[in-house]
Amino acid sequence: MVAASVAEAEGSADALAFAARARIADAIMRDDLCLDCLIKAEALAQAAISRDPNQAEGYVQLAIAIGFRGRLVSTLDAQSEGLAEKGRAAIDRARELDPMNSWARASLGGWHLEIVHRAGSILASVLYGANEEEGLSNFRAAIEEDPGSLLLRYHYALSILALDEERFRDEALATLETGLKDSRVDTMTTFTRKRAFTLLEKMKAGQQDDIERLVHHYQGYPTGTAQAGTR
Repeated sequence: MVAASVAEAEGSADALAFAARARIADAIMRDDLCLDCLIKAEALAQAAISRDPNQAEGYVQLAIAIGFRGRLVSTLDAQSEGLAEKGRAAIDRARELDPMNSWARASLGGWHLEIVHRAGSILASVLYGANEEEGLSNFRAAIEEDPGSLLLRYHYALSILALDEERFRDEALATLETGLKDSRVDTMTTFTRKRAFTLLEKMKAGQQDDIERLVHHYQGYPTGTAQAGTR
């Protein structure tokens, strides 16, 4: 991770936030989600925030790193560490500083959908104030702000398929097909394009259980862990 190391050495808030984003990308592009990469990304995001508490990007990367790390720990450990609360606080601060940040809004949508997915709609609402409607509306609004982004569309598709594959299959298919028109060739988009295409083909030909297993893997959950849901 040469780019991340260079940015870390530069040490500005912008550079540290960039380094956090690079470490998150490194975590995602492994065969299995890299816990050490995410821990490092969180530390870098916190350093960016310490360097400049009024820069939104540090909070965005902190929320994303926390969200992915939460998939690698048990529900009990996530609760004891307060990961949902920490992630939401980072998202809210990012949106306060930069209301037009599409990734901050997508993160808010993802926060709602993830908690509903893992806890079920009733507990999600009672314990965290999370609900499906807020998740869907915020994620869809983020995509409207950057409609050509494969990354946003791919992560939205994963979120809604995890929530209810049968109910959201048509919307996920449409959003992936549109996202695959993204012509950007950066490393993360290129990696995501391959996974999005594989998921799309599986959805067109595969059984529900096969699709759910692939979504579970692509979201970063460890192999063999239970596939939470509300169905």
